[in-house]
Amino acid sequence: MCQAIPRPVLEVTHERARVVVDGAELWVDRRAVAELAVGDYVVVYAGAALEKMPEDEALEMIRFYEEFESMLAEGSERLFGANVP
Repeated sequence: MCQAIPRPVLEVTHERARVVVDGAELWVDRRAVAELAVGDYVVVYAGAALEKMPEDEALEMIRFYEEFESMLAEGSERLFGANVP
Protein backbone atom coordinates (compact mmCIF):
# COMPACT_ATOMS: atom_id res chain seq x y z
CA MET A 1 0.00 0.00 0.00
CA CYS A 2 1.32 3.45 -0.89
CA GLN A 3 1.19 6.16 1.74
CA ALA A 4 1.96 9.85 1.33
CA ILE A 5 4.50 10.19 4.12
CA PRO A 6 7.14 12.92 4.51
CA ARG A 7 10.68 11.75 3.78
CA PRO A 8 14.02 13.47 4.45
CA VAL A 9 15.99 14.54 1.37
CA LEU A 10 19.60 13.30 1.17
CA GLU A 11 20.57 14.42 -2.34
CA VAL A 12 19.01 16.51 -5.12
CA THR A 13 19.52 16.47 -8.88
CA HIS A 14 17.62 18.32 -11.60
CA GLU A 15 14.88 15.69 -11.86
CA ARG A 16 15.33 13.39 -8.86
CA ALA A 17 15.82 13.41 -5.11
CA ARG A 18 17.31 10.68 -2.94
CA VAL A 19 15.18 10.16 0.19
CA VAL A 20 14.99 7.73 3.10
CA VAL A 21 12.05 5.28 3.04
CA ASP A 22 11.80 2.81 5.92
CA GLY A 23 15.55 2.95 6.49
CA ALA A 24 16.46 2.46 2.81
CA GLU A 25 17.54 5.12 0.34
CA LEU A 26 15.32 5.59 -2.71
CA TRP A 27 15.41 7.91 -5.72
CA VAL A 28 12.11 9.67 -6.46
CA ASP A 29 10.96 12.07 -9.17
CA ARG A 30 11.19 15.61 -7.76
CA ARG A 31 10.06 17.69 -10.75
CA ALA A 32 6.81 18.72 -9.00
CA VAL A 33 8.84 20.45 -6.26
CA ALA A 34 10.71 23.39 -7.75
CA GLU A 35 12.85 24.46 -4.78
CA LEU A 36 14.38 21.55 -2.91
CA ALA A 37 17.54 21.16 -0.84
CA VAL A 38 19.29 18.49 1.18
CA GLY A 39 17.69 18.33 4.61
CA ASP A 40 14.21 19.32 3.40
CA TYR A 41 11.26 17.00 3.89
CA VAL A 42 9.04 16.03 0.97
CA VAL A 43 5.76 14.15 0.81
CA VAL A 44 6.40 11.11 -1.38
CA TYR A 45 3.69 9.08 -3.07
CA ALA A 46 4.08 6.41 -5.76
CA GLY A 47 7.72 7.27 -6.45
CA ALA A 48 7.26 11.03 -6.74
CA ALA A 49 7.85 13.95 -4.41
CA LEU A 50 4.56 15.86 -4.33
CA GLU A 51 5.33 18.80 -2.06
CA LYS A 52 7.81 20.17 0.43
CA MET A 53 6.71 20.05 4.07
CA PRO A 54 7.95 22.12 7.03
CA GLU A 55 10.28 20.06 9.22
CA ASP A 56 8.18 20.38 12.41
CA GLU A 57 5.05 19.16 10.60
CA ALA A 58 6.98 16.35 8.90
CA LEU A 59 8.44 15.09 12.18
CA GLU A 60 5.02 15.26 13.85
CA MET A 61 3.47 13.20 11.04
CA ILE A 62 6.31 10.65 11.15
CA ARG A 63 5.83 10.26 14.92
CA PHE A 64 2.09 9.78 14.39
CA TYR A 65 2.65 6.99 11.84
CA GLU A 66 5.20 5.28 14.13
CA GLU A 67 2.75 5.35 17.05
CA PHE A 68 -0.09 4.16 14.81
CA GLU A 69 1.97 1.21 13.51
CA SER A 70 2.87 0.31 17.09
CA MET A 71 -0.80 0.33 18.12
CA LEU A 72 -1.71 -1.88 15.15
CA ALA A 73 1.03 -4.37 16.01
CA GLU A 74 -0.07 -4.44 19.65
CA GLY A 75 -3.70 -5.00 18.65
CA SER A 76 -2.75 -7.81 16.27
CA GLU A 77 -0.70 -9.46 19.00
CA ARG A 78 -3.63 -9.28 21.40
CA LEU A 79 -6.04 -10.73 18.85
CA PHE A 80 -3.87 -13.35 17.15
CA GLY A 81 -0.93 -14.00 19.47
CA ALA A 82 2.72 -13.04 19.44
CA ASN A 83 3.74 -15.17 16.43
CA VAL A 84 1.91 -13.10 13.77
CA PRO A 85 4.35 -11.58 11.22
